[in-house]
Amino acid sequence: MKDWREIQRDTARRERRSLLAEAVTFERFAEMAKQKRLPVGSVWHWSTGEIYGPIGSADKENRNASAA
Repeated sequence: MKDWREIQRDTARRERRSLLAEAVTFERFAEMAKQKRLPVGSVWHWSTGEIYGPIGSADKENRNASAA
C-alpha cells in the first residue's frame, strides 16, 4: 500500500518547494489563495494538509542579496 504522505513530501523536496503552512484544510487553502495570501504556484497536499510554495522556492530562501 502506498504511503501518500511520504510520496507527496518527497515530491515537494525534489521540486525544492518551501513549506508555507501545516494542518490546513482545503477550504482554508482555497480561501488563502483567493485572498492572494499565497504565492502563485503554491500547492496543498491532501495527505498531510501542508501547503508548499512554488517550484524552486526553497532555493530563494538560501540566496544572499549579492546573488540576485
